[in-house]
Amino acid sequence: MSSTSTQQQDRVVIAVDPHKASWTAAAVGAGLTPLDTLRVPVSQQGYRQLRRFATRWPNAVWAIEGAIGLGAPLATRLSADGIDAVDVPAKLAARVRTLSTGHGRKSDSDDAVSVGIAALTAVGLRSVAVDETITALRALVEHRDDIVRTRTQTVNRLHALLTKLLPGGVSGSLDAETAARALRTVRPRTPGPRTLRRLAVDLVGEVRHLDRRIAAVTTEISAAVAASSSSLTELRGLGDLTAAKILARVEDVHRFRSAAAFATACPGPGTASSTAACTSWPSADPARRARPDLLPAKARRGKEPQGSHALPEKTTVRHGLPRTVSRRGTC
Repeated sequence: MSSTSTQQQDRVVIAVDPHKASWTAAAVGAGLTPLDTLRVPVSQQGYRQLRRFATRWPNAVWAIEGAIGLGAPLATRLSADGIDAVDVPAKLAARVRTLSTGHGRKSDSDDAVSVGIAALTAVGLRSVAVDETITALRALVEHRDDIVRTRTQTVNRLHALLTKLLPGGVSGSLDAETAARALRTVRPRTPGPRTLRRLAVDLVGEVRHLDRRIAAVTTEISAAVAASSSSLTELRGLGDLTAAKILARVEDVHRFRSAAAFATACPGPGTASSTAACTSWPSADPARRARPDLLPAKARRGKEPQGSHALPEKTTVRHGLPRTVSRRGTC
């Protein structure tokens, strides 16, 4: 028996099914059967238990389901210790579980075994690459989204108070300055309206504070996008914030096998992510990257150019109505 065959038979994968509060690991051998399983909490102690568990198979390869999602904390710790891990997509592990003899039964141990089988049998899986710049960018984007969500809720509360103080409330877009101008015209004399006005003034102050926080985080995001050396901002109509969201979601673009796979993982067609997938993919045509069109030249034939004059309205043909139709209608 050759040494290569012996190595393949001795190959073991430490597969991990990550959750928010726990890590479930399974050692899967070359026979695609579990050698042992372990479930530990997501903590420093749990990480040490995982490492001790893996020492039983010194040459084992680590595989993590969703290594850039729930498995990111574990992947980061392993990377800091100089240990590479394979990223197993959740859809691939689910497909393995469905086709297994257990008829897709769902438990943490079974999920971990499915991850191990996928890592042993799949081709083209990529190792996890922890990019600290992208990690910081993702944290900034999520932090900004949280602040924007809080601001939206605060503005909605402010609008509800203004409708009780002013007839019809404030029309159009509502911001702190607009609300402040409207409140200057309100001089209530009874306790109820005075309390409502005081609460509205407090909310105006909260909106202004949230606006300053959003502006500060946006500046940090722009600096992080510049530090990432990404060329996304060179695309027409794509700014720092959209580029940051794409980078935070996509991370390493080369983990997708093609531009089509990249576009599938994006939110949907017509979004900035899909545009980036079609125009900035490494193998894309340079001419299309320079000036992407919505439709290829062949599909644009016969289409009206944007901004063209509307066609004249045709006169309604009334003499073509059947003679049996009465003018009074048929009820």
